[in-house]
Amino acid sequence: MRLRSVCSVAVGLAGSALWVHGAAAQQTAPEVRHVQGSWVNLREAPRADARVLAQVPANTVLQQLAERDGWCEVSYRGDPRLNAGGKGALASPLPLQAHVACNLLAPAPLALVQAAKDPARAFWVAPSPKRLRAYGNALPRPAALQMPALIKTHALGAEVRYPARPEFEAAKRLLRAGVLLDPTNEIARGKPVDPVADISIPGVRLALKPIAPSRFKRHGEVALLHDTEADGLAAVAGSRLAVVPTDVPMGGHNRHNGPEIEFVTGFWDVGAAYLVFDPPLMIYAITHQGLVGAQGLRKRTWMIDNGDFYCGGHYTGPGFEDPPAGGGDELVNVKGYARLSDTAQVLTRLVTATALPASAVAVQARRHPKEWTIAASPPEVPQPVRIQTAVVAYEIDLDRDGIADILRIEIPSKGEMSGQPVFTHHWYLNVGGQWFRAGHWVDQECT
Repeated sequence: MRLRSVCSVAVGLAGSALWVHGAAAQQTAPEVRHVQGSWVNLREAPRADARVLAQVPANTVLQQLAERDGWCEVSYRGDPRLNAGGKGALASPLPLQAHVACNLLAPAPLALVQAAKDPARAFWVAPSPKRLRAYGNALPRPAALQMPALIKTHALGAEVRYPARPEFEAAKRLLRAGVLLDPTNEIARGKPVDPVADISIPGVRLALKPIAPSRFKRHGEVALLHDTEADGLAAVAGSRLAVVPTDVPMGGHNRHNGPEIEFVTGFWDVGAAYLVFDPPLMIYAITHQGLVGAQGLRKRTWMIDNGDFYCGGHYTGPGFEDPPAGGGDELVNVKGYARLSDTAQVLTRLVTATALPASAVAVQARRHPKEWTIAASPPEVPQPVRIQTAVVAYEIDLDRDGIADILRIEIPSKGEMSGQPVFTHHWYLNVGGQWFRAGHWVDQECT
């Protein structure tokens, strides 16, 4: 009997020991943590002056092993974003154990909306060319490379050499290797609108067909070249998008000022670059006759000169210039689609998640006459001139189901200098049976 009691106690103690051991193991099991800072130091010891073993960007995944006095001991097994194309290096081999301030870690990764105000974090949360440019422009310039000093030390057109920054070098490596983009991060058209109420045209009220759901059910299914940049087009098409730097920054000036340096091309140490699409970006063109053309764009020169806009036709928001934009483009016509001439009246260019048929689409043009008089001004204008033009709404039905999928509205106005028509162009997309703004182009008279 006594022996049984001793055995029972021994078993009980053993069970207690096993429970305590299990609880301790449960408490010390690694927990997944995500880096919240933009370029965080992983240190050899839990001190702010300890040797840095590695630097990691936002949303790097770490395994937390322990926590004490505001420092977290972590295990780091690498980040494929930092080894893009098989390049990149660390001060210590992987995996490594290190220490990091616990307030720089969180259980969940950052979303783009949380990081949007910090260009560095925004890039690492959702890498893209647009965010690479914002990242480079936000890096602090040394005093010698700020504009007041450059005007004194650099000749117009001279190279401007920026120092290499480890975090930006890593970002460039990642973009050179190419990234796939998420349409939900790149396509933002705001709230639905009524085009008739959205555009105020004195003396004209547009007449449009009733809208209903048609070809496009989600924003990520389509992008017009008029309403987004390369990031949005590549995201919709599913193309991997790369940035290949080709030159260093140069000093420049607006053509109506100078000759001193007034801007520096590019962003940080990237003065010029190519945008490369893999597979090539399939760009469809719809003419006023309903013809469908298609071209594959593999490479385009990225226009990043940073000069102030002076005058001329331009998109008032994001936009991707209609091809061909210059000698750097690699653009080929796609067999089976209409071969469009350089003079063809193209109403819209777009990229879609699913292929457009090569057959013609339905286009209905609704004209609303508009006119004005140019007063006589001898000797150039010996007598008054009557200008007759029209507001035109083009309803483009891609799948011929009787419901417009794209709307383009051309609005003429009297040029301030010549009196001749100057046009603005508005595009709208039917997404899920509602109209959304999809780009705005403005013509301007220039001297």
